[in-house]
Amino acid sequence: MKKLALWCPTYKRPHKLQPLVDNIEATTATDFMLYFGCEPEDEAGIAAAKATGYPVIVNQYGMGYSNTIQTIYESTDEPFFIHINDDFEFKPDWDVQPLAMFEAPHIMVVGVREQENTTFSAVCMGRRSYIEEMSGVIDMPNRVFYTYGHNYIDTEFTETAKHRGVWTYCDAPCIQHLHPGIVGGNKDETYRKNDASAAADERTYLSRKHLWGS
Repeated sequence: MKKLALWCPTYKRPHKLQPLVDNIEATTATDFMLYFGCEPEDEAGIAAAKATGYPVIVNQYGMGYSNTIQTIYESTDEPFFIHINDDFEFKPDWDVQPLAMFEAPHIMVVGVREQENTTFSAVCMGRRSYIEEMSGVIDMPNRVFYTYGHNYIDTEFTETAKHRGVWTYCDAPCIQHLHPGIVGGNKDETYRKNDASAAADERTYLSRKHLWGS
């Protein structure tokens, strides 16, 4: 069994997948397995993900990042995981310092630094046992992320872990979020899908934030 699972939902960006694999293979020090999570209708994405040689897991629930991550989680067993995007660039040995922070036994979730953002982490590394025993969602068992369409997933996950006293932050540069889907103000299908649920996701988040004392 590999030590670290990289869970990567992807949607209609087949051209991004092999470069992502090449970057991950060149920069990751830990024994890892990468899993691509695809929506069932994204045939080009599924084909491109399979062509990389890494496992492809098709979302079994409603469309969205949260449900794709949940499907991957239910199909894997590595003791540590990180949820990633298909538009990340990883720095050399990016994984070493975040994983070292789990030497503190009470730490269950580590916020991983995106290069352009040193104050808030939208990307987290976690222990699988945290999801199994406490759940990433305060009012749903054995669930990684709450079922937002896309937005606020990371916010609720992080704030819940902070509320429980099991979160910390790794300040070492790890990831550059490239945002290739936004060019000259024009957004690709991935961003348009994410934007479509923005208003509903905000309402859901505001209705739930009392659960973790926010």
